[in-house]
Amino acid sequence: MSNLSIRSVVNKGKECLMRPDLSRRTFVGAGLATLAAAKSGVASAAPGREPRGGAPSPELKPFVDELPIPEVLEGDRTVVIGQSEHRFHRELDVAPAWSYGAAGALGPTIQAHAGQPINLTFDNRLGAHLFAKYVDMTLDGATEEDRVRPRANVHVHGALTPPQFDGHPEDTFRPGESKTYTFAHHIEAAGLWYHDHSMGITRLNVAAGLAASYWLRDNFDTGSATNPLRLPSGEFEIPLVIADRRFHDDGSVNYRCQRQIPDGQWEGVMIGDTTTVNGKVMPHLKVARGLYRFRLLNGSNFRTYNLFFSDRMPFWVIGNDGGLLDAPVRTSSVRMMPAERCDILVDFSGLDAGESVELSNDEYPSETIQKLTGATVVPRVMRFTAGRTAGRPGEVPGQLRGGRLQPPLLAPVYTPRRRRIVTLNMDDRPNAPKDGMQVGMTLSNLCFHDEPIEMPRQGTTEVWEFVNTSVDDHPMHLHLVDMRIINRQALDVDAYVRAHPKPARGTRWAPAPDRFLTGRPQRPAAWEGGPKDTVRCPVNSVTRVMIRWPTAEELGFDPDAVFTSAMGHDLQGYVWHCHLIDHEDECMMSRFRTVA
Repeated sequence: MSNLSIRSVVNKGKECLMRPDLSRRTFVGAGLATLAAAKSGVASAAPGREPRGGAPSPELKPFVDELPIPEVLEGDRTVVIGQSEHRFHRELDVAPAWSYGAAGALGPTIQAHAGQPINLTFDNRLGAHLFAKYVDMTLDGATEEDRVRPRANVHVHGALTPPQFDGHPEDTFRPGESKTYTFAHHIEAAGLWYHDHSMGITRLNVAAGLAASYWLRDNFDTGSATNPLRLPSGEFEIPLVIADRRFHDDGSVNYRCQRQIPDGQWEGVMIGDTTTVNGKVMPHLKVARGLYRFRLLNGSNFRTYNLFFSDRMPFWVIGNDGGLLDAPVRTSSVRMMPAERCDILVDFSGLDAGESVELSNDEYPSETIQKLTGATVVPRVMRFTAGRTAGRPGEVPGQLRGGRLQPPLLAPVYTPRRRRIVTLNMDDRPNAPKDGMQVGMTLSNLCFHDEPIEMPRQGTTEVWEFVNTSVDDHPMHLHLVDMRIINRQALDVDAYVRAHPKPARGTRWAPAPDRFLTGRPQRPAAWEGGPKDTVRCPVNSVTRVMIRWPTAEELGFDPDAVFTSAMGHDLQGYVWHCHLIDHEDECMMSRFRTVA
């Protein structure tokens, strides 16, 4: 099967279209699993066969470790990007982990104020890469040196930053080097986050620990007990950085998810078999019987969570990626793909002293990922146990915007006349090793350095249509701008692809999907209604978002300025990509310029 490719897999799969019980996702996913196994001589999982996927984590008792609360940093700082020791669970040994500062894993919550610039110097003091054997030199940007002297950089995800401070994936620096970033904070209060964005090794650096929260305050959401919005603060406002992981017996993170893929080769996915919150496996938190504000971040490489409380008690979403909603949205669950944030209020006053409730998950990986890795749902996230104290009094606000001492209402969402169509695709990897993963992902059939790139004009408003022809949902992230979700609509992908055959990788392919749409457009969930920098784009669908491209005058800087990277290369513009960062590292990231 040395010549087996995605085309032959799909062609074989099309013979199955006569069977009504097989969807396109099912037969392509099965083909991918067969392909990966065949390339390495490993048969598909079956009774008596070696199970697919990486070695499982040791069995760990849930809810025995207390939830760690990251320290808060403010003002101008030098932050070391380094390696330290961390214990992810009391039954695991101490193991090496990367972090910003001395956190052990992840990093401190950086807090800043809108309109008040800060200068943060990040100093790369990393040693050999924790995942050196997984550095794949066939990926754009990855080098042999990354195994022993790994590059790093910093992207504040969701911020409006000049291109030279945005964490461009090619603007990186080696151990012994540093870079000072100036963040001016020209946006409202929001729950951002910061993470590594180094070309070709982002997935490895983030999995090693380089990700943490970045909270922006303003005159309304001040973070103080007297804030005008009457939101919980101090000990009642807590970050929850959620990320799935897999562990070796020695307590270190296990990046291996597919035993059939040799070391040193891109696997296409890193998905764990247990959940960490703030760097601890399934922790617990003792809470007062009152109102709390939790700032949720899905910091996983790949896993989607559908979060709910075990007793199905309601909670209120007050904001998402780009800041506050107009009013709280009452719900009993939220679905979060990697990089998405959700700002929620939870009222524990109905619990008796000593009573517990779990934050749970019921989202399974896609059929494709289950077949490739053997991954399944990870149901337990963390536990909350009510103490004897009454806690913070106060009701959930009825309104968050548009009133006295509140920020203005969000602008209405509409469908702009300017239309830009992009496609999210699965295809053959032309440079893949013969015994490696043959299937990759592209944006509009292009890789990072391919032309043409998207060039929206400053001051215009566009509708972007993400046409997902692949077999997985993708969280799409654009740097520099926020998006507002207009709707999602089902698509007959097979008919679309038959009518518009896709050329070889490297030629732009983004046909209009109009003739192949099925069903009615579906509005986003109410809690998705605010500004989003990362948007879920479901399989077999078109996802439409509204984007306003700011001008240089509005920004206070030229977003199209050429700048020189830390390594001395001239760069220009920003990037947009899938935030399943294993996809991003392969070919699912592209450049854009916003031109005058």
